[in-house]
Amino acid sequence: MYKRSRPGWIVQKMKKEGLVFRKRFGQNYLIDDNALERIMEAIDLKGGEKVLEIGPGLGALTERLLNNDIELYAVEIDRDLGRILERDFNQENFHLIVEDVLKVDPLSFPQPLVIIGNLPYYITSAIIMHFLESSLDISSMVIMMQKEVAQRLTASPGSKDYGVLTVITQIYAEVEKLFDVGRNCFMPTPKVESTVVKLWPGKSASLNEKGLNIIKAAFSQRRKTLNNSLSSAFEKEEVIEALKKADIDPARRAESLSTDEFKTLIRLWP
Repeated sequence: MYKRSRPGWIVQKMKKEGLVFRKRFGQNYLIDDNALERIMEAIDLKGGEKVLEIGPGLGALTERLLNNDIELYAVEIDRDLGRILERDFNQENFHLIVEDVLKVDPLSFPQPLVIIGNLPYYITSAIIMHFLESSLDISSMVIMMQKEVAQRLTASPGSKDYGVLTVITQIYAEVEKLFDVGRNCFMPTPKVESTVVKLWPGKSASLNEKGLNIIKAAFSQRRKTLNNSLSSAFEKEEVIEALKKADIDPARRAESLSTDEFKTLIRLWP
């Protein structure tokens, strides 16, 4: 039924359209039907949703999405692909924006919004934060990313992957690893493994500049105690007072604090 995930179709399409794989855009097309179906199951469309697809490529997921009663918005940075997508999916419920997604205002999309995408690995966290830090009402996000980034997003306190990105993301959203996708599921074959992650952003989650600085300072010297690492960016008396108010032992290290403890520390900071 679906053709855009078939390697033979991709080769013929690219030859016909004069396309090449553009490494600078992180173009690795998903060619595994099982992975695509599992992504669709994770999105769990009921009908009537407003959906944003980031980086549709040649439309392997797009054609599946448009088989549902939804309004689909797609952001594609590659102008050649944009031309093809606009022509191939010429229907009323498909809205294409040819632009760098980081330059698109999240609030320009209808709300609530379901966000999905196979993100370029080198800017995965930047794209996720671009939307989480906005006041956009997001129902959920189903994102394919580099396995190492997924491990950081879903890490638990005390693990080596637990750090700044973990805490910031988990302050904004509940995060769950869904499944891994092997290198041979893509064309061309990437050098890294991939993982699909689902996020459920909190409706009132926010993080101001001071909160961000507290998290960054806490992890700036991982081997040192919170008392010492935080004192590298804030006055020592201020640090002592904040940790006391939050009932956090100053001898602990940042990696031992849960996301909730970071929330408390930020909220009670003088």
